Amino acid sequence: MGLLIIAVIITLSVILDYFIFDHDDKHWDWLKKASKPVRRSVMGCYLLMSFVIYVGLSLPYIKPFL
Repeated sequence: MGLLIIAVIITLSVILDYFIFDHDDKHWDWLKKASKPVRRSVMGCYLLMSFVIYVGLSLPYIKPFL
């Protein structure tokens, strides 16, 4: 259940950053000019890297439970 909550938080933060918080087009302007497949793959890789970093950083804490 905790992993699901973290996945939702990470996904929502990326979506909110892309659509709402970047109102002056400083972070994601280079991506808005790309095609849809490129945007999907970049966002997917960004989310995947976020999950990998989260799991990597929390591994010492969840290792006793494995």
